[in-house]
Amino acid sequence: MARKSDEIKDFYDRSYKKLFSYKGFVKQLLQGFVRLKWVERVDFDKITLEPVSFIDRLFKKKEADIIWKLPLKQGSEVYLYLLLEFQSAVDKTMALRFASYILNFYAERIAKEKNKRLPVVFPLLLYNGKLRWNAAKSLQEMIELVDPSLREYLIRFKYFAIDIGSFSKRSLIKLRNNLVSAIFLLENARNENELDSVLKEIVEIVKSEMDKELLARFGDWFEMLFKRTTKTEVNFEEIISEGSEYTMIVETLIEMRKKWENKGIQKGFLDGKQIGRQEGLQEGRQKGRQEAIVDTAIELLKEGSSVEFVAKVTKLSIREIEKLKQNIG
Repeated sequence: MARKSDEIKDFYDRSYKKLFSYKGFVKQLLQGFVRLKWVERVDFDKITLEPVSFIDRLFKKKEADIIWKLPLKQGSEVYLYLLLEFQSAVDKTMALRFASYILNFYAERIAKEKNKRLPVVFPLLLYNGKLRWNAAKSLQEMIELVDPSLREYLIRFKYFAIDIGSFSKRSLIKLRNNLVSAIFLLENARNENELDSVLKEIVEIVKSEMDKELLARFGDWFEMLFKRTTKTEVNFEEIISEGSEYTMIVETLIEMRKKWENKGIQKGFLDGKQIGRQEGLQEGRQKGRQEAIVDTAIELLKEGSSVEFVAKVTKLSIREIEKLKQNIG
C-alpha cells in the first residue's frame, strides 16, 4: 500500500509533467528562470517533445522525466532534460544521477544514429522541497581531487537547478506575465496573509496572459490541485472573475495546504510557514482529539485569524471560539 507522501509526490510528478509537456510553460520557465544567452536563440514555435524512454541501470529510472528538442534560430539544436524532484529531502547524489540519465540518453542516440555527433543537453532540475537545495551541482564538486594535475581528466558535468522555495515573493511578482511564476507563488505561500495577497497577484498575472491555450492548461492544473487536495470542485474562471469572494478562496487554499502536507489540523504552529504540526485531528481517543482542536483554535486566534475562520476550520461553535478568544485576552 502506497504511503501518503508517495501519493503526494506522484500527484506532483504527474501534474507538473503535464504542465511542462506543453511548450508555452517550457518557454516561460526558460525565459523567466534560466535567462542564459542561448535561451534567446531558441525558436519556441518549433520546439518538440521527445518520446524518449530508456532504463537507467544505476538508478533504475525507467524513463526520462521530460525531454524537449529546442531548435535554435541560426540552426542546430539543444535538448532540454527537465528533471522533476518533488521530495522533501535533498539528494546529495543529484549530479551523479543527472549525469547517468544523460549518458543513457546519449547511448540511445548513438545506437540509433551511429555516425552523428552528439547534441548539447541542458540539464534542468525543478525542485520544490522545504529545505533549500544545497547538493553539489557538478560532478567535480563530488570528486576528491588528490592532485591538481588530474583536474583536466575529471568528467566535466554541471546541471542548472531551480529551487522553487528560494524565490522571494517580490522576485516572482516582478516577472508579471509569467504563469510559471504564478505557480511558484502559490507553492511558496504558507499563511493566511500570504495566500490572500498571492491569490490577488495570481489573478492579475492570469488576466494579463494572452495565450488562451496556456491559460486553459493553467486553469486545469489549478482546478485539479483543489480537487485532489480538498475534494472540492472549483471553477477557475469564477475564481479569477471580478468580484470574487477572496476570503472564501483563501480559506479553501489554507485547507488545501493542510491536507496537501498530510498533517490535518495539528497542535501548535512551528512558524508562519507551517500551518500545523503533527498532532490534531488524528485517530485516537475523543478527549485527545478535542484537546488538540482547542489548542489549534487558540493558536489560530493568536495568529490573528477571525472567529468565523477558526470556527470553520475546527468545527467548534462561534460561542466556544469567542470564549477562547476572551481567555487569551
